Amino acid sequence: MRDLLLRWGAAEKLAILSICLIYLLHSIWAARTVMWFFVVPVVLLSVTSYRRLAPIVTSGVFVMTVAYLLLIIITTMLGDSLPGKELFSQFRYTVAILIFIIVIAYLTWADDRFVPRLFMWLAPVAAFAAVRDIGSFSGWSLHTMLTTRLQGTPGLSIYYNSNVIGMLYAMSCVGAVALMTTRRLLSWQSVMLSACALILLVATTMTGSRGSLLAATMGILASLLLKPRWRAAMIAVSVLAVAAVVTLLMPVIGQWMASGGVQSTSLPVEMVQRGDSTRLELWPEYLKMAALKPWLGYGLAFDTQVTLPSGKQVMNAHNMFLCAAVRGGVFSALALAGVVLAAFASGWRGFRRTGEMMGLALLVSCLVATSVDYEILPTDLNYFYVLIWLPAAICLGLGLAPCSRTGSSSSEAGAVVTRSQGVAPSQNRS
Repeated sequence: MRDLLLRWGAAEKLAILSICLIYLLHSIWAARTVMWFFVVPVVLLSVTSYRRLAPIVTSGVFVMTVAYLLLIIITTMLGDSLPGKELFSQFRYTVAILIFIIVIAYLTWADDRFVPRLFMWLAPVAAFAAVRDIGSFSGWSLHTMLTTRLQGTPGLSIYYNSNVIGMLYAMSCVGAVALMTTRRLLSWQSVMLSACALILLVATTMTGSRGSLLAATMGILASLLLKPRWRAAMIAVSVLAVAAVVTLLMPVIGQWMASGGVQSTSLPVEMVQRGDSTRLELWPEYLKMAALKPWLGYGLAFDTQVTLPSGKQVMNAHNMFLCAAVRGGVFSALALAGVVLAAFASGWRGFRRTGEMMGLALLVSCLVATSVDYEILPTDLNYFYVLIWLPAAICLGLGLAPCSRTGSSSSEAGAVVTRSQGVAPSQNRS
């Protein structure tokens, strides 16, 4: 059975399917069912020796993740405790996150084709979902596309919030560009990924989520800086340039429509007119809140909604470290920072060994997005996994991978990684 599963690559393909289903379906239950009832058992059957998992569970990324998730729960129990049922759910979510990290890290470590395959499939799936969302939300109305922030459609999209949708598009866009930058692809693969990256970048702009757009841009730039290759760089820069031209043309089209008697406020203009989106106003309020209970925080049961001096109500601190300090105190915030630092160290180690910088590019996008939004809490499989736990797990897996060389051609995933070519036997042993 193990030989058969390994020959088919069943664990890798099922894991890719589960992540793709997060983008595709209205219900998240299908993605969760595939992950917990198919991927995990297949991985357990595929592992030749469970001692191979020891480097993962003893790594800095995993240990700091355990510390952060447990600190959030423990500080809640020491303060305003949750009802027993909700407390059990939090422990279950914590176990789910840790299992997800182990699975993705192991697949990344065991098979150097897993990450390229993941984004070779996820990029077109995300682009298809973006086109579907644009059409269903706007009814293919140019006026709606130009004037209304792209959101999900009830009954079709699983997420409706513009910032969440923008973040999902941004992460897939960065993955597509990083894949083009890292690997030598076949011509049709380069064309497909370029088109997907362009669609996702334009869709991110249409959400009006400036944090997501900035996250996509910084992730793309990180890919170009970490792995400069003139052909891939030209493609990535072209994608950014075309997306910028489309963005700049929106006000022109809006003025043209307005001259024809159609009331129109172009989306990029509206993005600028929104100012600082109250971040500079809300962060001091939450800093004051965190300073009142610096050690234990307010716990998971506390409603962190505040009313700003301007009268606007906000749900959380819109910064993952500040949110962690409010919920679980200063040690929880430090533990979350430890997760990020350990992931960066592991991703950088993997980049130096293998030349694969996908994890670092995704982590850069994650940090940019979470610096202006999102509260990272224990949850079951959802968009948070794509935002932070997937980049952290990929960085962990790459940090454990042996030396390899990326960049050769392949018809599958665009790459064949040839390990230890031209390396002395002593170096192989080390």
